[in-house]
Amino acid sequence: MSNEQQNKIVAFPLLKERLVEKATDHMQHKQFQEALPLFEQAYELDNKHHEILLGLVICHVELGDAGIAKELCEQMLKEDIGDYYHNLQMYLMVLIQLGHYHEGYVTLQAVIQEHKLPSEHAEQLYQLLEFCKNRMNQEQVIEEQTEEEQLEQFKSFTALDNIQDQLEWVHSLKTKRIEKQRVFLEQLFSSEAVHPIVKTVALKTVMEEEVDIDFMITKFGEAKKVNALQLQRTTPYLFAEQVEAQLTEKLEHENPTLLQVAVEIWQRHLFITFPFLPGDNVKLWTAAVYAVSLMMQGEESDAAVAEEDGSFSAAELRKAIKELKEIEEISFI
Repeated sequence: MSNEQQNKIVAFPLLKERLVEKATDHMQHKQFQEALPLFEQAYELDNKHHEILLGLVICHVELGDAGIAKELCEQMLKEDIGDYYHNLQMYLMVLIQLGHYHEGYVTLQAVIQEHKLPSEHAEQLYQLLEFCKNRMNQEQVIEEQTEEEQLEQFKSFTALDNIQDQLEWVHSLKTKRIEKQRVFLEQLFSSEAVHPIVKTVALKTVMEEEVDIDFMITKFGEAKKVNALQLQRTTPYLFAEQVEAQLTEKLEHENPTLLQVAVEIWQRHLFITFPFLPGDNVKLWTAAVYAVSLMMQGEESDAAVAEEDGSFSAAELRKAIKELKEIEEISFI
């Protein structure tokens, strides 16, 4: 086909409208993964359509791609696409999700100084301004914390009545400058008094923030030096995926219900012991998870029988089963 012929090709009538309608329907049902590619196709047909851009922003925010959402908001503001103040509110919400409180405060302050805010948007925008200001002040306090103050903070953390309160504290790290909490986190990761689940959640929070810091973490009598940024780039582990794949192969058709139990046990085990792996013997851990799954279903399992091909011994199987059961006992908090 010649270039001239290609240039004459036009989209099907109302294709853009159909894409937007279908994408919006997915979005209204919280199906953002399905809505995104439809909005992207519509964007290729019209990159200045407000409804399309707004749909892309919402999908990217919901799917954790706030950086892309920020760029789209900036496009709408710069090119004056849609309602300016509605776009501004969306932009500020994205900046807050990214933790860019100073940028949000400066942007909004400049708008307020240059324009009289419409009454229907004024209250919301002033609330966002105050929120950004408060977060900026909190970050300033965190940056000024001494090592002694962070140690006192850790004492307050371990004094909390229950693990749920500790988890809420850990989740709040996302709103702070994590790299400024290094002493606090070092204590959290190294203390035997902190529940393994809390350590996992804290470590994954640091990983999500892509902080390039080394930490020494201890769990179940083992110690390991990890780099959060490197962990983010190397997980998930092939070994863990292979065990799950073998369980699926064994049980998918034979007993789907037991497969679900087995996968949940394995994933809980990996989550609680993270970043430590139980080993590298795929057949051993597949057999151990299978055995524990049977036990949890009230069925008998002969743990004394080793794999026929000799890839592990009966003693190794019993040990792995014991470890799985011990983790299961502390997995529900």
